[in-house]
Amino acid sequence: MISAQSSTFLVHLIQMKLPYFSSDIPYIIKQQGPLRCYFTCSMESIINIFLELIKSKSKGGQNASFLIKRFAINNYTSTAISICDEINLIWPKPYGRESYMDLPNDSSSAHLWELFHQFVNLNDDLVEGVGGPSVKEALLKYYQRTTGLTGHEFGDSVIVVAASLWIDSTVYISWMYQRKKNKTSRGNHYVMFTCPYRNNHNVIVHSWLVGTIQFYFQHVDFHGFPHFLAFMEVMKEHDAAGHNSSVPIVKQWSQSTHTLGHQTQPTYAVISVNDICHQVGLV
Repeated sequence: MISAQSSTFLVHLIQMKLPYFSSDIPYIIKQQGPLRCYFTCSMESIINIFLELIKSKSKGGQNASFLIKRFAINNYTSTAISICDEINLIWPKPYGRESYMDLPNDSSSAHLWELFHQFVNLNDDLVEGVGGPSVKEALLKYYQRTTGLTGHEFGDSVIVVAASLWIDSTVYISWMYQRKKNKTSRGNHYVMFTCPYRNNHNVIVHSWLVGTIQFYFQHVDFHGFPHFLAFMEVMKEHDAAGHNSSVPIVKQWSQSTHTLGHQTQPTYAVISVNDICHQVGLV
């Protein structure tokens, strides 16, 4: 049974005959149908809530009508749909085991992360705007200077391309990542790395170089072992500051490029992800 206070409140609102509220209350009552139970305490609590929420002094009925509509819509949507499920649509995609690749029995625990290009053929495909033969040539030079493999021992011509790398608790991105994510800010795709080579005395030495990481990729060599590698565009000039040899100075383009006014071909190299020393910023 509805209490006298509840009944008086409803009758008073209906008898106000305001254009918005006079039609809402009867409509809501008809839609609810016969009440299955009566509990006046909850009704009185709701009345008190509405009384505190109604702030308008000249259009109290319209104010109350808007409040009831808002509560009715919220209650309906909470039963019709799951707000949490709808919010999940705009959340970042969760990462799973398929989101990254790792190397078995690798002490560095390096991971290549998506985005992935599966099975890019170096014989004829473009890889992020670079011709596959150019990538293949740089890859062959990498094997020649590190393992002594020759051309006929190259291995598979199909690679898997990735946009980012996780190694030693550090995330490295690439120009491919910048392009696919439409990032215009400076990223951490500039790195300093070491490159082994044989000098005139046939001794392997390591020198430091700076370059732009175009993309990362996995390649399986002639012996069937997978490698995590990075395809780099190497800076044209490397030097050290005159006042301090520990301060590196690099130039993205050589001096002759600006003097003669012609475009020189980029210098590409393939390195192991373990050869990356650290990220650098160009000043």
